[in-house]
Amino acid sequence: MVMLNNNLRIFIAAAELESVTEAAKKLYISQPAISQAIKKLEDELSVKLFIRSKRSSLKLTEVGKDILALAYKMADLENRLYQIAYDVNHLTGGTVRIASVPLGVSLIISHVLPEFKKRYPHVQVKLLEGNPLEVKSMVLNYQADLGISTSPYMGLAHKILLSDRMVSINKDKALSLDLKDCSSELLLCRVAYESISEQLSGCDIDLSHSFVVEAASTQINMVQEGNGPGIISELMLSTIPNKLACGTVEPNIEMEISLVAHNFADMPNAAKEMAKAILDNTSIKNK
Repeated sequence: MVMLNNNLRIFIAAAELESVTEAAKKLYISQPAISQAIKKLEDELSVKLFIRSKRSSLKLTEVGKDILALAYKMADLENRLYQIAYDVNHLTGGTVRIASVPLGVSLIISHVLPEFKKRYPHVQVKLLEGNPLEVKSMVLNYQADLGISTSPYMGLAHKILLSDRMVSINKDKALSLDLKDCSSELLLCRVAYESISEQLSGCDIDLSHSFVVEAASTQINMVQEGNGPGIISELMLSTIPNKLACGTVEPNIEMEISLVAHNFADMPNAAKEMAKAILDNTSIKNK
């Protein structure tokens, strides 16, 4: 980035990494230079951007969070400026930032990227992973041009890619799990936990007794070892070899997996080409 104020560029890195040391490593500059840039920005704006802990970690203040959101918008506009310049010269370049839930990466993006990179070798693809809410927030806050996430869409434009549902998994026999009357400890991966919480928001469902792990593969292994039943996305389950018994979940949790954006018509050309590649790939899967 050459147009974005250098102090803002350093501020974004420090905020994302929550560390002066890690920001210095990422940007290949000294730690004092990081601290000086942050202080200069704070002096220019007359606000405190970070709360510094004894462990040298950085935490954004409330105003720091607001300024970070605006800095992301500035970076997004800068990327669009470069994209317009490429378009004028009949080239496709710049950066495509796509955020996705893990399932979208394994089922869709991993198949799209090789051909996309072959067709557009000058386009840099930045992939960001997160749970459904995080993905939609990244698109809303201009950290990503496109996202692959589940409903509800928080006002974002969307195009449905796949349909999915939550199923129960168990070592020996299929179970019908009623989440409104389930006292046993459930094994969940982080994305499943966040998805269930979002889909059943407002329902009288208590997941506080669940055992939550980060990866779906870890969840599946633990269920296979007899640590208890779990709930997982049916599509995610299909991507990981297993011998588990698959059952039902009540209330029924069906989800759309969609491509999301602020506005599909108003995107940089490279992002439009990535969206087209994703939609074309998914239409083949659905035939």
